[in-house]
Amino acid sequence: MTDLHQQIADLESEIDVLSEAAERCRKSMVVARVAILAGVLLVGASLAGLVRTDALALVIGIAATLAGIGFLGSSRGSLEQITGKIRASEARRDRIIDGMSLQSVQNS
Repeated sequence: MTDLHQQIADLESEIDVLSEAAERCRKSMVVARVAILAGVLLVGASLAGLVRTDALALVIGIAATLAGIGFLGSSRGSLEQITGKIRASEARRDRIIDGMSLQSVQNS
């Protein structure tokens, strides 16, 4: 029985670590969206003549947009993998708990 408890504790620990990694991915996705927005705004403002800049600002805007898109896709892919691992760990934990034949305690 102690081995089962240890397995459950290990799975809980793994789920916690994966949840923290998923949160980091979500934060990275926010940063990527900000980079995309900033890049698009810079390119748009440069092309519309709203901002008097040289070609370097246009290149920086394009680079920020493309980098943001790549970073967003990478973070989204990582998040999907991590959430899949979380679901698998939770399912393993649930199977172990269900297999323990626990009895419910009733208050009288």
